[in-house]
Amino acid sequence: MFGNFKLIYPAPLSEPIRSRDSNAFLMVTLRNSGLDLNNDFGIGRKMWRVFSYIYNMVILPVSFPINYMVHLAEFPPELLLQSLQLCLNTWCFSLKFFVLIMHMHRLEWANKHLDKLDEYCVKPGEKRKIRDMVAAVTRLNLTFFVVYGFYATSALVDGLLHHRVPYNTYYPFINWRVDRTQLYIQSFVEYITVGFAIYVATATDSYPVIYVAALRTHILLLKDRIMYLGDSSNEGSTDPSYMFKSLVDCIKAHRTMINFCDAIQPIISGTIFAQFVICGSILGITMINMLLFADQSTRFGIVTYVMAVLLQTFPLCFYCNAIVDDCNELADALFHSSWWVQDKRYQRIVIQFLQKLQQPLTFTAMNIFNINLATNINVAKFAFTVYAIASGMNLNERYNIQE
Repeated sequence: MFGNFKLIYPAPLSEPIRSRDSNAFLMVTLRNSGLDLNNDFGIGRKMWRVFSYIYNMVILPVSFPINYMVHLAEFPPELLLQSLQLCLNTWCFSLKFFVLIMHMHRLEWANKHLDKLDEYCVKPGEKRKIRDMVAAVTRLNLTFFVVYGFYATSALVDGLLHHRVPYNTYYPFINWRVDRTQLYIQSFVEYITVGFAIYVATATDSYPVIYVAALRTHILLLKDRIMYLGDSSNEGSTDPSYMFKSLVDCIKAHRTMINFCDAIQPIISGTIFAQFVICGSILGITMINMLLFADQSTRFGIVTYVMAVLLQTFPLCFYCNAIVDDCNELADALFHSSWWVQDKRYQRIVIQFLQKLQQPLTFTAMNIFNINLATNINVAKFAFTVYAIASGMNLNERYNIQE
């Protein structure tokens, strides 16, 4: 894993780098979480996989409702809201974890399509852009680790400062309310176990934007190659066979991009749909807690949590939105190339290719709504709606009266 840190800097052309290297950290995380079934040898690895599956999909999501049933009367409102937002996110995480289990093979399909796209990048400038993309996506992946790790640690520190556990999960033989020793024990156990789930969540939340960002780079490279078809400085511009081969290579690259989307779309569709459904409620509950109940020190932990939640949707929506614009520019680039000076066969293929390029590559959430910035804004609007409803009910005043 530590050898992958060199990928945060663009590698020289003398070093072999592939587009799939952009998800090197992701694959390490999947392997450590028991999701990667490749090289599955040894009883220890199988036992670890069983533990990971049971904890992430059963024990962790169930521990929150059990804790509410057992200790609901002992929850102050700010602690209940803080636990509820984490509970909803945990249920969504468990669903995304299950979807990844069912579709892990599609990630390898996507990597193979990236390898095919690399074959069309033969110029030094194209290879240099691939290396820049690998470095940028690797840094983006590490951003997930930093933000999620910062939230996990800040929740622990905030809990100890307020004499409570950081995540409020249920452990049958530990009750942190009894004495300080059990508080420290449960805080340490939660930090390790829930921290493991947060570590796995960096993979379940970052893989869509990692693959989509790599796809966008190849779309931009394809646009440059299409524009180069009509460039008079092209050394083969006077050779009809060379021009036709270059056009066919662009068509094959575009076909590979479509196959890439077909491979990755089902897995992204299920996970991001669950994330969109839950995200608005989580942000709404977070706003209620931060503005109505939480004190100054607790608000700092809430802000770090909001950063983690926004990181789950905004980067992906940004890249999906950008890909639609880039695909529209592909059609414009082909139309403005010097196709009219070529032979009839070339012109006929260009017209067919132009019709195909007018259908942009889009990603949808369960075929219900498109993944783009407009959808992300609507999710944020829903969060404000949840807060407005709670604010109109005067929950903080009612709680003070009851106290």
